[in-house]
Amino acid sequence: MRKWGTQEILAALASLDDETVPDDFVDVRTAEYRLIRYPERFLSPTLPAAQVVWSNTSRPLNIVFDEVASEIEGWGLDEIHWWVSSATRPLDTEAYLRARGGVLSDSYQILARELVDDAVEGSPSEEVSVELVRDDRALRDAIAVETEGWGRSLPDKQAMGVRLSETLHNLETSTEFQVVAYVGGQPVSTGCCKIAGEMGRLYGAVTLPGFRSRGCYQAVLSSRLGQARDFGATIAVTRGRPLTSGRILLKAGFTVHNLESCYRLSVS
Repeated sequence: MRKWGTQEILAALASLDDETVPDDFVDVRTAEYRLIRYPERFLSPTLPAAQVVWSNTSRPLNIVFDEVASEIEGWGLDEIHWWVSSATRPLDTEAYLRARGGVLSDSYQILARELVDDAVEGSPSEEVSVELVRDDRALRDAIAVETEGWGRSLPDKQAMGVRLSETLHNLETSTEFQVVAYVGGQPVSTGCCKIAGEMGRLYGAVTLPGFRSRGCYQAVLSSRLGQARDFGATIAVTRGRPLTSGRILLKAGFTVHNLESCYRLSVS
């Protein structure tokens, strides 16, 4: 099995991040930045509406910022969330955002772990069982966890039908999957994985507050690692907050390859 280097991992993840978003997103792409307006169905306390997900410019930052701010004001919003990482240019972008009153609102580590045959453990807790989402019942259970865990609205019947069709198609083609964890028959945690070549990108994990610190996230993680390997992935890559999921991922054998920080600013 080939070894993955940091730059290769980051380049592959960036390619996945660059995929086209659904029609109800507003996706502003230029040669210097990407600004996304997320639809209401995705918004939560940890997912703000307007985000600059990357930027790389040689123009003066105040001109670029004013350009982005004007776009956001046109959406009727008054805040911007701007992500920076080691790939952000100019290098003083983070200092500029702070000088404009930017407040650190979120941060992620980019973590990865190679999937060797003997490195995927089973569930660490006997009280937690995990199922692959492959039918309407399991999908509804997973969505119920997402809705409560992220504080979102429950999708309508049509949206549920579309998602079920997509889930079954993705399973059949081994390109994406979701798992849901149960404690005493109650759905309490869920997480997804997208397969792109040899990379399994873990995302969308959430556990209900009352069931955290009981091995649910670890069980969902372990199940996704095993399924990703079965679908042909040789490495798993994900984002984790340093003080929460990041700690669990490090204990599970992941290593940190980059840090992304987000700053919240007023556009006025």
